[in-house]
Amino acid sequence: MRREPRPLTTRQEAVLAVIRLSLAERGHGPTVREIGARVGLSSTSSVAHQLGRLEARGLISRTGRNWSTCVLVEEPVARRPGLRSRGPGAGGDGYGRRPAP
Repeated sequence: MRREPRPLTTRQEAVLAVIRLSLAERGHGPTVREIGARVGLSSTSSVAHQLGRLEARGLISRTGRNWSTCVLVEEPVARRPGLRSRGPGAGGDGYGRRPAP
């Protein structure tokens, strides 16, 4: 039995919004202190906790040790079973079948 993932908390959504804005404006993630100042958390430990929860959920990842190196992880597109790609490399006729030699 699979459980549905819990929705993001208001604070987690706010942290993600700060990260998105920083990446769009400056090209890199905000520091822990910058996130705390924007979402109303004075403790860097509580900001790190929120970032850790987002990382555990697979929504962000770090390219280095610091949280300012975090990037957003794109959600994989849900694929329906039984459908084949008709894009490039999908086969000779677009249905995964190769033409006869």
